[in-house]
Amino acid sequence: METLNKDVLERLREVIYELTGNYYPEERLMLLTKKLNMTNINIQSLLKDKNLTKEMLDIITVPETRFFREKIQLETFLKQCVDKLPWQKKGPVMIASYACATGEEVYTLAMMFEYAAIPYKIYGFDINETYLQKAREGVYPKRHLMEIPQEYQRFLKITDDSIIIKDELKSKVQFKQLNLIKKEDFLPYKEIFDAAFCRNALIYFNDESKLKAIKNIAYTLKMGGCFVVSMTEVLNRIHTANFDNEKINGIFFYKKAKD
Repeated sequence: METLNKDVLERLREVIYELTGNYYPEERLMLLTKKLNMTNINIQSLLKDKNLTKEMLDIITVPETRFFREKIQLETFLKQCVDKLPWQKKGPVMIASYACATGEEVYTLAMMFEYAAIPYKIYGFDINETYLQKAREGVYPKRHLMEIPQEYQRFLKITDDSIIIKDELKSKVQFKQLNLIKKEDFLPYKEIFDAAFCRNALIYFNDESKLKAIKNIAYTLKMGGCFVVSMTEVLNRIHTANFDNEKINGIFFYKKAKD
């Protein structure tokens, strides 16, 4: 087990920030220290080679998601924003879910679009391939059933201990690995999305990395496309320079207005 002294921790914080945009203030850094002290991860190798291993990503990323989180925001988006999106009913609504973790948000949106009979295609992006593999499998503990309203449960197979997303939804979603602060990861997706969700991920970024991530997300949105963050997140004017703000039902949505 390596000794994580103050200098090592400070360098670790710098490397994690450089590689992911995820900034660790002092209290989070102490929690990270405790996690690392219980592993066999070679910290010196990370600091030297700047190679984020699967084990390291599992520790520093947070799968903070659930089905139908902030349901009122999702319903407002579906009922009052979708018709204003640039897709204009010429094909499926193209949706991106950034920092999607294990996929609950992606499948929530899929259930809602399927129920509303609106054609859709959803891409879920995350830096953590372990989480993405779980999302692709679409199998979740049965306790999560209580998060899903009754009318949407027809899109699930329910077993004694699991809920399984049905193939009709899985066929309309894709999961891809992507780093929010690396522009090269976004190049294949220039202006292909009508809406982009990135909820409860940017709260772990500082202003510099948050701006970089939002610019990358904006790059993937069509003009007039909608950017959605959590209802509890506040974006500064510098972060929304490319967007017009619209408040619907007391909820802010951000409409791409310029490149």
